[in-house]
Amino acid sequence: MAQISADLDTLKTLYQTLKDDVQRADDIQKLTDTALQNAVWESTNAQKFREAWTEFKPKLITFEQVFATAATDVANNYNRNADANGEQVEHLPAVEAIA
Repeated sequence: MAQISADLDTLKTLYQTLKDDVQRADDIQKLTDTALQNAVWESTNAQKFREAWTEFKPKLITFEQVFATAATDVANNYNRNADANGEQVEHLPAVEAIA
């Protein structure tokens, strides 16, 4: 039988990190897109970067969703454990991807 344990403090820390990662992933997408659109940068390396960015950006969007899903799962685990053990703590809300 698998052992199950949960520590509310570490779950809350993990939740916050994953939630922040959602924002960071969205910031990377938006800031990079804006900078590339505004940059006067034409060269072989510029073209290679733009091609790589075009390939990578959808993966970053997917990863943002993975962060949001994981944060929500951690929140649900935190909330259920707190309730089951009679802890009077504020519940953690679900997290949605921004992109």
